[in-house]
Amino acid sequence: MAFKITDNTKNIKSVFSQRASIFLRLTAESIVATSEKKTPKKEGNLRRDVLKQVLGLKGRVIWAKNYAEKMEINKFRKYTTPGTGPHFAENAVKEIVEKTGSIARSSGLIL
Repeated sequence: MAFKITDNTKNIKSVFSQRASIFLRLTAESIVATSEKKTPKKEGNLRRDVLKQVLGLKGRVIWAKNYAEKMEINKFRKYTTPGTGPHFAENAVKEIVEKTGSIARSSGLIL
């Protein structure tokens, strides 16, 4: 009795990497969308100047203003835009982490 075995490891790795990259892009977009409504906005472009970068299997989201960290960490006395405040990025990440299962399904990473 003879058996023929075909190694599809390269194809599987390629498909998995593509889907993982899509998952990271969708996750980064979700973090930015979730944080946008809670990002302080008195003046400046903190909400607009957010960089989302995915290179292969690594991704990051950066608020590209020198005052972004100060706005994230410090609680100020009065916010002019209702619903905004500190920890806008941290809270968005926590919220999206809870939804990673649905993001993974929508990217095809899991069935």
